[in-house]
Amino acid sequence: VEPLLPESSFDEASFHAEPADDPKASSLPPLAKRVQLLRLGFLMAVTMTLHNLPEGFAVAFASHADFGTAVTLAVAVHNIPEGVIVAAPIYAATGSRMRALAIATVSGLSEPLGALIALTFLHKHLTELRLAYLLAFTGGVMGAVCVLELWPEGKRCRNDRKLFEGSAVGVLLMLGTLYAGA
Repeated sequence: VEPLLPESSFDEASFHAEPADDPKASSLPPLAKRVQLLRLGFLMAVTMTLHNLPEGFAVAFASHADFGTAVTLAVAVHNIPEGVIVAAPIYAATGSRMRALAIATVSGLSEPLGALIALTFLHKHLTELRLAYLLAFTGGVMGAVCVLELWPEGKRCRNDRKLFEGSAVGVLLMLGTLYAGA
């Protein structure tokens, strides 16, 4: 986070999203935790932006196939938790719903941008095999971020039951979208 934010932004007064006399400001975590959450939020935003571009390629590619509706539905459903993993740490760090929503929205807009790029410039070069490699790479990056960043952050929250329940719901939801697309 240090390269992204000027050193002066780490002081207590300037880091609050709302004025210091706002009651919500006192419910924010300590400064060190907020910096850690802000780092996680920006890391997730960058990761999701890079992840969503090739997903946009996939949606564009699938739009010309029989399974286009299933792919579009699966991508739409899994964009919900993707938005949450961007917005939740930003909101926890700043207390600002608008900042969290804005950053998650900008990150999510990379997917339609990817579809537009694929349909406009890459349609001649984007073969099924190239798309599979690209999606495998982005899936690997996403898996690494989940294991290296999200899981440890979830463990630090010290609520293993909710971590397990959330993970189980996510897995079942994704299996459902895979089943619906098959």
